Amino acid sequence: MVSMPSPTRLLRTPALWTLYALLGLYAFLQNAIGPAVPFLRAEFHLDYTFAALHISAFAVGMILAGLVGPAFIRCFGVQWALWGGQLGTLVGLTALVLAPTPWISLVSILVASVTGSVSSAAIQASVADQAGPHRGKALMEATMAASLTSAAAPFVLVFGTFLGTGWRTLWPAFVLALVATACFGFRPLQRAIPGKKTQETASPGKLPRSFLRPWALIFVGVGVEWCVGFWAAEYLKGLPGGSVTVAAAGAGAFQLASLAGRLVSSRITGKVREKRLLLAAVALTVVGFPLYWSLANVWVAFTGLILCGWGVSNFFPLALSLSIEASGGQSAKASSRSALAAGSAILLAPLALGTVADHWGLGTALFAIPAGLLVMVVLIVARRRH
Repeated sequence: MVSMPSPTRLLRTPALWTLYALLGLYAFLQNAIGPAVPFLRAEFHLDYTFAALHISAFAVGMILAGLVGPAFIRCFGVQWALWGGQLGTLVGLTALVLAPTPWISLVSILVASVTGSVSSAAIQASVADQAGPHRGKALMEATMAASLTSAAAPFVLVFGTFLGTGWRTLWPAFVLALVATACFGFRPLQRAIPGKKTQETASPGKLPRSFLRPWALIFVGVGVEWCVGFWAAEYLKGLPGGSVTVAAAGAGAFQLASLAGRLVSSRITGKVREKRLLLAAVALTVVGFPLYWSLANVWVAFTGLILCGWGVSNFFPLALSLSIEASGGQSAKASSRSALAAGSAILLAPLALGTVADHWGLGTALFAIPAGLLVMVVLIVARRRH
């Protein structure tokens, strides 16, 4: 890949903006699955377990992409991974909106996830290579763009309900966004990123042992993020006088706090070392968790959840930047393996916490969050032995 960094500041080229938009498309679909599940459940008369499998299918797709992504990029190159993955996502989404049975809808989501996650790995690696020494800042900005499109997904579903097209409005929304992105960014990406195999993709090599620590940081950090966000609405029902409406408002506040956290961090990343920012994000979550967990009242719990959302939103992009830094120049492989870590965490962490909650209650199960934060601190500050 060709790096085009500015020595003093991040140069936001048309190619970089295109990469931001492509990552936003992936995040849009990823975060549209959850809000679409109630529609699928009503349409196919699914029980809760089968409905939840649709979210699990996306996580499994991320894991598969983490395993096959490096080989795909090595064989076909970054351009094919970038655009081919998006087209594969479109194929999966098309099959989903036409699915006559829930089994086909599951397979469709799996296809969309695998291809989209391969594209996402290539996107993140390309963002890092294009940004050069400003890699952390660019990855944070890309994640912020993804947060914006993620927040738009539920509104597209609401708009579809208003129009009478329902959840299938996701299809034309995705198609229009993909066509617009291709019209704007196809040529800039062709010029900025070589279509043929690069030195990295042509010669597969093992990632260095130093990659294991940031990989573990991604796994634990994403697990903590999903344990907070996935169960927030359910836990907030336990507030004094709490209701479904209050719980939903708290979940919305968590998403807004995550967006604000990434916005602020994108402005200071580069000025402050990424490990220090990551420690600050962990510290913010440590402060917020007891306030949220206490359920003392709406204001205290919401304040704690907002602090948690602000903190956990930084875990993945900062740990991803550290993983690419530790990859020894193998950014595409590092990004793919990072998708494996994130997908595994999304699949396992909320499920494991829910299993514990079934036996000892959700409040007790949530103590997995401070335990995860402690593991993160150890991974960040412990010195590697030579």
